[in-house]
Amino acid sequence: MKKFSALLLFLLIFTSFAQIKEVTILHWNDFHARNQPYKVSKKDSVTGEQVYYWVGGVGSMSGYLKKYRTPNSLVLNAGDDFQGTPISNFTRGRSQIEILNTYHIDAFVLGNHEFDYSQYSLDSALGHAYFDFLSCNVFMKSKNKLMGQPYVIKEVNGVKFAVIGLTLPDLFETSLPANVTDLVMLNVDSVLTANIAEVKSKGADVVVLLSHSGLDEDKLIAEKFYSDLDIIVGGHSHSTLFKPVRKNGVIIVQAGSYGRNLGKLDLKIDTEKDTVIESYGTLIETVLDSAIYDTEAAAYVDKMIEQYLPELNVKIGTLQTDWRASYGDESNLGQFEADAFRTKTGADIGLVNGGGLRKSLLKGDILVGDIWEINPFGNEVQTITVSGKTLKQMLKNNIKIRLEKIAKGEGAELLHNSGLTYSYDSKKANEGNDDFLVSVNINRAEVNDNEMYTIATNNYVLSQFKKFFGEISESIEPKNTGWIDRDLIIEAVKEMKVINSVLEKRVTDVSKQ
Repeated sequence: MKKFSALLLFLLIFTSFAQIKEVTILHWNDFHARNQPYKVSKKDSVTGEQVYYWVGGVGSMSGYLKKYRTPNSLVLNAGDDFQGTPISNFTRGRSQIEILNTYHIDAFVLGNHEFDYSQYSLDSALGHAYFDFLSCNVFMKSKNKLMGQPYVIKEVNGVKFAVIGLTLPDLFETSLPANVTDLVMLNVDSVLTANIAEVKSKGADVVVLLSHSGLDEDKLIAEKFYSDLDIIVGGHSHSTLFKPVRKNGVIIVQAGSYGRNLGKLDLKIDTEKDTVIESYGTLIETVLDSAIYDTEAAAYVDKMIEQYLPELNVKIGTLQTDWRASYGDESNLGQFEADAFRTKTGADIGLVNGGGLRKSLLKGDILVGDIWEINPFGNEVQTITVSGKTLKQMLKNNIKIRLEKIAKGEGAELLHNSGLTYSYDSKKANEGNDDFLVSVNINRAEVNDNEMYTIATNNYVLSQFKKFFGEISESIEPKNTGWIDRDLIIEAVKEMKVINSVLEKRVTDVSKQ
């Protein structure tokens, strides 16, 4: 009897341990074709001085993947590998598909920037992919199909992982209209409900949402689907989450951007209960290390871009102060570009959207390739002419839109401006008082409601006019200038030669003074 009890106890313990499986998810997102290492800086905690070092690139990412990958790893990429360096533009994203093939990833979700060269160009490039690419909510009308598989099921160390891919629901608002004319965005709640039910019917132990939707949207999804989702591996918002965010028990991770970090999420899973019982997430900075660096992967990239280097490595100027790009705050880079738009076109005002500036630049030589990376989209510079009255309404609408986003904890994109200074009272605006615009000046003169003013900006801003400026009564007629934004900036740098960009206060919230 004692022998039987001991045997039974052993079997119970063995069975219990057999149910607990360990798996590691390795993940990154928003690489944006940063295929070569790049220099970054941070303040030394002891001396307070800026320390410069190299990170990222395909060689580093591949090397760190090889270091941390095991047979018990699931490797996921949360989208936006396209757009950011010239090679992606020259090949219309084909370069990034070929590079992604070399990582042997388990799944990739389509991000909004995968559509930057048009839905048809993307569909063609994906024909060369040797990995599972996902998107459960983007439907191509002409081919009567989803742009990617809705999900994939992968078994790792005896655990069945269902990975569902979700592309940014606001794809149309972040794209040039011409690039997405053949697409329909499917309802997120409906497609997630349907696909979760399907993967569970197929025996999935763990349900992962591979989401290129941004951290705020991922949190909302976790609130709705917490009983069905275990993990969200995210992208789009470039959120550097050194520790996972937990929302209603759902684990949310994201690894920043540009290949600076590789995310590592260690899991213990009870396969009997289909439950993640323990998790630990961290980010590993891809610091250039000769012991880790994959020289073969780096050589593959070098061979890919060598034909373009003579053009891209041409020095066109010298930067005396770091250029800082910013999505939501005034920046010296944004002001420099807005100044160039205004000066080159002879407009009264220059406007550049913060999301269009994709790279900061440390002081030193300015190369042609740097401008390509700062302005990768190749947007057209266009002008519109509006009355002073309409200009004020545009600014009021823009301020309201930004304040609403800030109140929700979302990113609020700033329009960097030139020739224009304005001030407002956010306290009044948030209280519903419509008299919150304090002053609007062009070249230090107060704007006249009846005068006409010309604005130079890019075709993305004007194609998404309502997103930036809301509804106005005056009709808007964009005019092409013949300039591509990066070409205009390259010419401006060549003319100035030595640039010392000092940040000016051009937008003021008087309630915070």
